Amino acid sequence: MNARPVTRSRFVRVVAGGVLVAGAGITVGLLIGAEPVDVPALLTGGGSAVERTIFFDLRLPRVLLAALIGGALAVSGAAFQALLRNPLAEPYLLGISGGGSFGAVLAIVALGSAAAPLAGRVPAALVGCLAALAVVYLVAARRGTLHPATLLLAGVVTNAFFLAALACVQYVATPEESQAILRWVMGGLSGQGGPETLLLAIVAPVGALYLFAEARRLDLLAFGEETARSLGVDVSACRKRVFVGTSILTAVCVAVSGPIGFVGLIVPHAARMVVGSGHRVLIPAAFFAGAAFLPAADGLARVVVAPGELPVGIITAVVGAPSFVALLMRARVGEGGAHG
Repeated sequence: MNARPVTRSRFVRVVAGGVLVAGAGITVGLLIGAEPVDVPALLTGGGSAVERTIFFDLRLPRVLLAALIGGALAVSGAAFQALLRNPLAEPYLLGISGGGSFGAVLAIVALGSAAAPLAGRVPAALVGCLAALAVVYLVAARRGTLHPATLLLAGVVTNAFFLAALACVQYVATPEESQAILRWVMGGLSGQGGPETLLLAIVAPVGALYLFAEARRLDLLAFGEETARSLGVDVSACRKRVFVGTSILTAVCVAVSGPIGFVGLIVPHAARMVVGSGHRVLIPAAFFAGAAFLPAADGLARVVVAPGELPVGIITAVVGAPSFVALLMRARVGEGGAHG
């Protein structure tokens, strides 16, 4: 574990730098899109009525939503990797993405592919996420204790089950419903608006602060269970709190946007390379980095096939997969140099 001391001045520098990075990513998301918009003119009270509608009613809420989801997924990934002591762990291994996607698919088939997201798909997806969370917890908890290996296996199996059920529903769906299902499981932010943004504006900061409160205990868990216990950490209670916190935070993100992969895997690693592995700086750094990455990726998704639009999950996968390979190669080179 590479954890540098966290002083107040260092914490302030990390947060200030994170705010600047997040601001840059959000700015990129606001400036690019399928339709050109004169943003400086709009911010000074000018611009046409069409431009104002595009920017204030469509693009601004979407970019803010992307920032909140990106930050929430990145924080969840950082905490989940510490919980399982596994650098390859990411939030969707809990099985939540499968449960949420299955709930959303049932809503699409039952209500029609044109159903309002907040009125139909989002509540159904959230119920599916919580159902998957309950199943994983019941399977993984033995005598009130969560074991990382069992938790990971339970999450993988639960996810596989719900994805198989999803495939069955998609097989009997109409072509229009199948297209809507495909777009959901790819992850995307199109069609989301003010209510979804308001929901994440509450859940994402509260969830990040909840996990930040566990930062010291997560640091101690990195040294092993026995060491953490000897230093006063209730390992079982800590695991339960982190598991529930990351699960609910991830569940809300999946319910709103569908499963957007690689954010919770790549962003914490990138933040760790900059600020180190101490969670008192890693958690805020990951939040702001995620809040920069996803709006920029969503902006790219809106212009790469304009006037069409790609699901942002495709962009995060295209960017995330090679980035993760590069991180692995860099880590291997570093280990080789250390052994040499």
